[in-house]
Amino acid sequence: MRRLQAVVEWTLVGLSACIAVVVCLQVLFRYVLHQPLYWSEELPRYLLIWMAFLAAGLAQREEAHINITLLLNLLPSAGQRAVRLGMNVVMLAFLALLLYSGALVTRITAAHRSTALQLPMGVVYAALPVGTALMMLYLVLQIVRGLKGRS
Repeated sequence: MRRLQAVVEWTLVGLSACIAVVVCLQVLFRYVLHQPLYWSEELPRYLLIWMAFLAAGLAQREEAHINITLLLNLLPSAGQRAVRLGMNVVMLAFLALLLYSGALVTRITAAHRSTALQLPMGVVYAALPVGTALMMLYLVLQIVRGLKGRS
């Protein structure tokens, strides 16, 4: 699991660096050389999509997604664990539906090409099922920890 986390973190660093380089190149080419790069708006957009879904997986690992705990904090610790377990199971079901839908959209769009880069759009849309699978993995681990009483 630590290796997976390291791979995702370094992938996010690499994607961030690529976005920064491409945007800087676009500014240089557009305003200094007066020759804008035709693909420089599309690539950062697609990289940002991948970043968002991979980062959502890491946020799930850290339990950093937004939640409202006002009422939860009023419950005793056993009640809090039960409610968290229930919420995690509901979220897992939602993510399973999202994974299925994302895989379906990825398959449908695989033959379509992006305008500038001519990338298969399935590569772009694959960020959804990949990020969702990562979130599901961490969520299952959290459910197991919760059942063992360690959360």
